Amino acid sequence: MAHKYEEVAAGIRESIAQSMKPHDALPSERELMAMHDVSRMTVRKAIATLVEEGRVYNVHGSGTYVGSADIFSKTPKLTSFTEDMISRGAVPSSRVLELARVEAPESVAVALGLASSEETTHIRRLRLADDVPIAIEDVYVPRLVLDLESLNLGASLYEQLRLAGHEVFRAEQEIKAITLSTQESQLLEVASGEAALSVTRVSSSRRGHLIEFARTIYRADRYTFQLAVTRDEK
Repeated sequence: MAHKYEEVAAGIRESIAQSMKPHDALPSERELMAMHDVSRMTVRKAIATLVEEGRVYNVHGSGTYVGSADIFSKTPKLTSFTEDMISRGAVPSSRVLELARVEAPESVAVALGLASSEETTHIRRLRLADDVPIAIEDVYVPRLVLDLESLNLGASLYEQLRLAGHEVFRAEQEIKAITLSTQESQLLEVASGEAALSVTRVSSSRRGHLIEFARTIYRADRYTFQLAVTRDEK
């Protein structure tokens, strides 16, 4: 038997499919509570489910709106770009820009706790969804974790790390706004100097070993981050 919030989510999905367009506003929480005869908590859980699916998005202080196929929303779950795109019905692909065994740059060495001379496997890729450029990704993995010779560019990096005994379990991320360089603008096929989102991620394994440093630049017009926060009880 389906939970109440799943029934509410199904009802909203049906309404979106039948009569709503991208960026149309959903009824308010109070209206949805009355329409489905459920509590506010149930409505919020249903909305959270739809946000996670990428079907709707929230605008703080304004409301909830129908998502667009042109905009990909990222929830706080630790997932790869490939998993994100597939979950939203898009076909992911990559174009390798650089692939090399390099000494860890200073910022990478500090983040991963490596000696400055320690070698890493460096992958720089253009990430696409349905053949549209979405992001530029730079990944550094310690050579002892995954060497260049063992890398399969046709397979998921996270799956290869898992099979090598280094499953990505936890990550700390920093998100900030940046202005694209000329080269980055050309790769992402946007006007020079456009705004973008830069996400720096340091990932660790279940054993607490630092195994990945990644910096990804996302087109701000095609990618958003959805975060749910709560206020601590006093």
